Amino acid sequence: MKKFHLIAMLLVSSIVAVKAQNEMQALRYSRYDAFGTARYAAQGGSIGALGGDFSSTLVNPAGLGFYRTSEFSFSPSLNWVNTGSRYLGNATDDSRLIFNMGSLGMVNVKDIKRGGGFEGAAFSIGYNTLVNFNNRTTMSGINQGSSLLDDFTWHANADPDNLSPFYEQLAFDTYLMPFDSTAGEFWHDMQRDDYGQEQYRLSETWGYIGEYSLSGAFNFNNLVYLGASLGIHAVRFNEDIYHEETDLDDRVLDFESFRFREFNSTRGWGYTARFGMIIRPTQLFRVGASFQIPTYYRLTDEKTTDMNSYWDRGSGIPDAEATSPEGIYDYRLKTPFHAGAQASLIFSKMATISAAYEYIDYSSARLDAYDYKFFPENDRIRQDFKSTHNISAGAELRLGKVYFRAGTRYLMSPFTDTRNDADTWIYTGGLGMRNDRISFDVSFAHSSTREVYGLYAIEPGVNEVSINNIRGNNVMCTLGIRL
Repeated sequence: MKKFHLIAMLLVSSIVAVKAQNEMQALRYSRYDAFGTARYAAQGGSIGALGGDFSSTLVNPAGLGFYRTSEFSFSPSLNWVNTGSRYLGNATDDSRLIFNMGSLGMVNVKDIKRGGGFEGAAFSIGYNTLVNFNNRTTMSGINQGSSLLDDFTWHANADPDNLSPFYEQLAFDTYLMPFDSTAGEFWHDMQRDDYGQEQYRLSETWGYIGEYSLSGAFNFNNLVYLGASLGIHAVRFNEDIYHEETDLDDRVLDFESFRFREFNSTRGWGYTARFGMIIRPTQLFRVGASFQIPTYYRLTDEKTTDMNSYWDRGSGIPDAEATSPEGIYDYRLKTPFHAGAQASLIFSKMATISAAYEYIDYSSARLDAYDYKFFPENDRIRQDFKSTHNISAGAELRLGKVYFRAGTRYLMSPFTDTRNDADTWIYTGGLGMRNDRISFDVSFAHSSTREVYGLYAIEPGVNEVSINNIRGNNVMCTLGIRL
């Protein structure tokens, strides 16, 4: 476990029991919240069977077969996330704003009739942002019963000869966790003086998962559409955790404050493939099915931590600081497959109603490495995560050259522990305008979910947590130019 310990985090989010970082990474890189284009986003991501949109490459690539002319499109978006936290009875609020590219793509239509019902084909190359990791969370309060040093102390006493260079060793080097040779154990001042210190935690994350794709679709007799897509994923994730504890009322002898900071980053690449089919039995109705194979990632984690301690004047203890070595670890991750079904009703050229379903079994994610097999972590993935059923619905109404759109999307919580109710609801809407050469669409999406953020473990199975309500907003514009 020593090599794993170089990348294990005792400070993690989104789960009731504080787990090793690796289980949470398996989940983090398995969940997507992509919206592709403004047309797709405004209808809640439900138009997989409708087709004729670059977002088809995200869900059902057979939808590219509905294109009649070649098109270039790009979709810049603005995202802001607000997180309201309740920790130790104290409410705090924080937010983060960022601009990114939702999608960028080119679709080339080949109108080739070779008999046998073959009507034509469409091919695309492009980029989609699958996940936006940007968030900022602030937590604070007076803690009457625990400290981050409790976490360090019980880990140190469990294996006193192997202090983690990222956690316990820093506390020892800054005089926060001395060793009592008589009792034969590590301890800290707040245990002795009954706590009562102020705690402040700031957690910032940023980065993305982006997919570069090559896709193609074939139209058979305007009845059956088949498509496939190859995706290459780029992962960029950063996390900066700042934790501070201060003795405001001089309750703890000699102690003034300490600061702990942890920085984690992940870089890597992966590949996947999607396959889809859409059947149009009548002009009114379209139904589709899609399947995405697991994504296979090769990832590299980097970690550094540092700690500062400050002591009362006259205590005889000098202020101190300590820094960890740089931890680097390479490993592999296989994410779950995705299976979906979609349907759309088309009422002439006046309106559409669409719905989509997606199945993902998060308990099937697996971690692996050349020098470590992750058996305990994969067991926890099987225990802590479950299969989910995601549903979306949307509608579009056309009045002349203007399109009015609305939709909703439900993402089921992946956790088996019902105390961590992480269901996500997304409400969407938008407008579109188009003429013979140009289309312009705009969408707005609002999401709401709940997170149980584990700051640290007081002892095995007992954790200090914050309840966070996360509200996300996205505005996207898509400009399409037919060629």
